[in-house]
Amino acid sequence: MFNGNNVNPGSFLGVDRVAAKNTYGVIYVLPTRNEWYKAAYHKNDGITGNYWLYPTQSNVIPSNDLINPDPGNNANFYQNGFTIGSPSYVTSVGEFENSESAYGTYDQGGNISEWNETLDGSLRGMWGGSFDSYASALWSSPLINYDADAPYEEVISFGFRIASIPEPATLSLLSLGLLVLKIKR
Repeated sequence: MFNGNNVNPGSFLGVDRVAAKNTYGVIYVLPTRNEWYKAAYHKNDGITGNYWLYPTQSNVIPSNDLINPDPGNNANFYQNGFTIGSPSYVTSVGEFENSESAYGTYDQGGNISEWNETLDGSLRGMWGGSFDSYASALWSSPLINYDADAPYEEVISFGFRIASIPEPATLSLLSLGLLVLKIKR
């Protein structure tokens, strides 16, 4: 359900992803709180309860040094100064090429704080910290909640990440391919 108008875009509330995909062919969404969190912090080791403290595949506070090549465990946040100064303050996607999450996502710690789709009452959450956040905002526990209508406000350190929903046919083909491989063995 769209809750807003052209002046105040508001938010989409109660969207059924499957119905939207079937009706409109929608394959891009804002990730839910759980999807965002897993993509950033989960160790992707086959065990569901293992998470990193930081989205750079580390339990150690990242550095904010922009070094080429990136030695790993780096992020764009405020630590003894900005990583990149005015006018943009943000790094290009993947600037820290060896600091991705275990799922291959970049910049989920620092750069910009990211909205997620999940509503908690009248609040919507943000994760990840931004270029003007301290390292504590990158840690896996801080969730910042804002008024659900706040995403229409323009703030230099706020943004969002878009996730894709795989086509059902793609998942079926992948399953069929794995089955064929198993049978051939």
